Amino acid sequence: MSGLQMDYRRFQSQAQLACYTNERDAIREYDATTPITTNLMGTFKDLDYFEWAKEMDVVSWDNYPGMDTPPSFTAMCHDLMRGIGGNKPFMLMEQTPNQQNWFPFCKVKQPGEVRKLSWQAVAHGADTVRFFQMKQSLGGCERFHGAVIAHDGTEESRVFKETAALGEELDRIGRRIMGSRIESRVAIMFDWQSYWSLEGCVGPTTGFNYPNEVHRFYRALWRRNVPVDMIASTTPLARLSQYDLDIAPALITVLPGVAETLEAYVADGGTFITGYMAGIHDEHDLVVPGGYPGKLRRLMGVWVEEIDALAPGETIEVHGGTVDAKGEIVASIIHREGAERLATYGGDEFYAGHSALTVNAYGKGKAYFVGTPLDETGMSAFMAPIIKELDLKSLDTPEDVSLSVRYGDGGTRYAFLINNSAADKRLCLSELNGGTELLTGTVINDLIELKPYGVDVIALR
Repeated sequence: MSGLQMDYRRFQSQAQLACYTNERDAIREYDATTPITTNLMGTFKDLDYFEWAKEMDVVSWDNYPGMDTPPSFTAMCHDLMRGIGGNKPFMLMEQTPNQQNWFPFCKVKQPGEVRKLSWQAVAHGADTVRFFQMKQSLGGCERFHGAVIAHDGTEESRVFKETAALGEELDRIGRRIMGSRIESRVAIMFDWQSYWSLEGCVGPTTGFNYPNEVHRFYRALWRRNVPVDMIASTTPLARLSQYDLDIAPALITVLPGVAETLEAYVADGGTFITGYMAGIHDEHDLVVPGGYPGKLRRLMGVWVEEIDALAPGETIEVHGGTVDAKGEIVASIIHREGAERLATYGGDEFYAGHSALTVNAYGKGKAYFVGTPLDETGMSAFMAPIIKELDLKSLDTPEDVSLSVRYGDGGTRYAFLINNSAADKRLCLSELNGGTELLTGTVINDLIELKPYGVDVIALR
């Protein structure tokens, strides 16, 4: 992508934002108090939502996960929407009570699935749960998009009954949860400039999807139920210093001041993770001369001499310490400039034995460089000792079961235990013992049983 193309990306986002602010200001002439928002769409590429959120009274977004969307990716999108608004509660503006209509084939939602998706939004900071649409249209391109009242026009359908039951639950306990907050010691930088630049590069590969690379890191934390705030790469040092761990996946574009802020953050004791494709471009989408990772080179303690592209389906072995994994898409050929080797490349490439994972002591903190996109097992193994060293209080739950906590006034915590699968789950978490499950009034005492797509909302003191 040339600098002109990057400029156009910025212009497109800013021009559409100007349209929104013009409409907002016209409303404000006649209504000074009603909150104004507009529907955002998660990881939508074309609009820099950190800039948009500054002009919105409350962030709202439309959640339409696909049939194969991992629950961790949906959770990440909720956290991103909360993050762009400064970690304030957001609105779940739209979701479907049944099918979506724009996929090649559109599965119906399973019993309990929409309830699970709704409570997942609340667990990650939503203060509203809304649907599109109330009544299914008879024509147009969304005639088969799900609705609370379907084409049968009755209240006897499964979908209507499930939606009404969800509404009763939210009405019963929602008010006490509203306004409560998420507390996190981990931040992940989601950077729209890097989004545009990474996916616009002509080489070394067309294999990158920026949101997927963010999710690659996020998933390892979600699986251990470690809460995450999503922040801008330009976050000031004063706020960045509130986090013990900051992760910047594929931060190919380093905007002015960002490298200096990250250096100060780590020097003062912070832990920072970045890696492949990071630091290559400046704000004009031009390569920073002097070797990769550009302005991050001193902080990371490495020089990436070359970037090898791996063909679709091709992987490279990564071995060392606790990590026994495979990398894909690219492999950074790393020379250490003060960094310590954590793992090396295997296989028969000429760079076998070169560093694949490194850590650099910088001031009071540490900076980790991940040379290749690790598979799920490898990323989990890489992150595990970091989570332990920082005492991030991870909690083990069965596969597909997630735990999120919101903090209310007066010391009350609300724990959302969610079964993201169609199978029964059983677990014991001593941290939840003595809490009251708000939907049933049950006091938790060791064994918890979750039905398919089941949800427990547990109040703790």
